[in-house]
Formats: sequence, structure tokens, C-alpha cells
Amino acid sequence: MVMDYKLVNRSFYLQVPQDLGQRAAPVLIGLHAQGFQADSYANGHDFGNFGQALGFVSVFPQGLDDAVPGGSDLGTGWNVGTAGDNQTCIGDEVMADCYASCWEQNQCGRCNWSGCYDERLFIVSIIEAISAVLCIDHSRIYVTGESNGGMLAHYLVQSLPGVFAAVAPWFGSPLLGYGLGAQFELVRDSKDCRQTAMLQLHGRDDDVMPIAGGVAGNKWIYEPLNKIQQGWAAVHDCDTTASPTKTYWDGGTSNFHCFDYKSCSSGRRIMRCYYDGGHMDLPDNGVADQITLWFLLQYRLDDSWNPWAETETLQVV
Repeated sequence: MVMDYKLVNRSFYLQVPQDLGQRAAPVLIGLHAQGFQADSYANGHDFGNFGQALGFVSVFPQGLDDAVPGGSDLGTGWNVGTAGDNQTCIGDEVMADCYASCWEQNQCGRCNWSGCYDERLFIVSIIEAISAVLCIDHSRIYVTGESNGGMLAHYLVQSLPGVFAAVAPWFGSPLLGYGLGAQFELVRDSKDCRQTAMLQLHGRDDDVMPIAGGVAGNKWIYEPLNKIQQGWAAVHDCDTTASPTKTYWDGGTSNFHCFDYKSCSSGRRIMRCYYDGGHMDLPDNGVADQITLWFLLQYRLDDSWNPWAETETLQVV
């Protein structure tokens, strides 16, 4: 149970490597797409097997569907801090019936598509819960996610700055006006945000959340991926433009290629990779899982940095 604006039952799916012992383990948080389930997302990827081999814990939170009975229901999803903002879509085509948690908090709007529970509280509560029973390395907490889950990954690293060592959204981008955070956290909390490296994976032919941003076929308006990453590159004091970078996974049937912003003074990387495919498509041969883990597991928070140290409960504002 999580004490949100009211007490709500939340759940997650957990994969723990055998013989973890007392060694502090990294944590990977994986966020499913709109309308999906945590267990099917977990079973559709190799994170559990890699966790067994590499010694990290995988956590798969479950999004909620509290659509009003009889109304339009877009399924399980994530609140990414945009509820009630009518500037993130065009026309009236995208309007879904307001979910109950949005009605109850006066956060309805024509651009809404999900509930309005506070996902930040949920994620913090998960970290606290598993920390109570497992030895967790709080300097190595990572987050990835697909589509709406990728949008939530962006929202989490913006609104909980300095908590995650690295983030890897897959074909998920912030809505218009949210590239720097709902409260412009990349500007206000730039020192904290410098703790987080970023890798983004995106299909070249995605017309649901286009690489170039703008109005998508679903009528929502997205930030361009290069502008999102330029903001993060500025926070990390990297080069102002992305350059091609070689990886083990280059080429193949998906024409996989990557770019990054070099010379980051933070010692971290801001990187993106493109491949042939549309929304929800993945590069062939498990490339997405492999490069995501290769990237994330390189990073940890600075030794002097511990957002969990001051209080037993990390504050969400």
C-alpha cells in the first residue's frame, strides 16, 4: 500500500539473483508501456537472466488503470506529470474520459490519457521496500522503460534528480514543454541532474513518438529527441552537438547506429541510438537489452553523493 493522495494498493514484480548474500546489489527498474503488465514486460526481456549472471536486482512496477466504469479506457499507464495540461495535444480527438484519480484531484484535461497517482511516491516506496529486505547499492539504481514507460523514466530522473545513476528510455519522449522537467528541474537542479547518464533507443520510423518531435499521429505533441538530449548535454557540460560513436552492436539487420555528446565534464555520457523500425519495434537479436545494461551498469553516483542519507525517507515534492 502507498499513501498517495489516498491509500492505494500498488504492486511490482521482482527478480532477485540467487546467492545475493550481503553484497550490495545494483537495482534496475523496468517500466512497461501503456496497456501492458509488469510480469509480461519482465518475461519479454532478458534482464532477469542478466541479473542472475551479473548480480543485480530487477524490479518491474505495475501501472494502474482506474478508468471510470463505462468510460473510455486506455488501459494501464503512468502519470508523467502532465495531467490537466491542455497544451500538449491538438484538437479534441485524443480526449479520453478522465480517470478517477484525476477527477478526485481536479486534474482532468482534454490531453489526459492515464491516472493521476504519484508515480514518484510509488517508485520511492519500492526502493525503500526492497532495501528493507535486500542489501541494495543506492549508488547504482537505474531506470529504463518502453513508450509511456520511457516517458515515466524521463519524468523520474527530472523530478527525483540525483537518485538514479543512469536512465535508458526506449521510444519514449516527454510531451511538449516537459523536456527540461515539469518544474524545469534540469535548470533548477542541474548539479543533482549531473549524477545521471542517459541512453535513448528509438526506431527511425516511429510515428507515435517521432524522433523529430512535433504532432504525432495520436495528436499528442512531443519534444524532439535531439533537443531533449541537448538539454542534458548542457547539464553535463558536453559538446553542443552529437557525434557518431561506435558500439559492439553497430549495423546488423536493424541498421543500428549511435551518437553521443562527447567531452562531458561530469564523466558521464549522453547517448542515443537509432535503428530501423516503428513504435514498439526493437532491434534484432536482443540488442536493446544488451546495450541498455552495458550502458547503465557503467555508472554509479559520486562517492560523496547520497540522496538517501539525510532522512530515512527520500522526500518527494
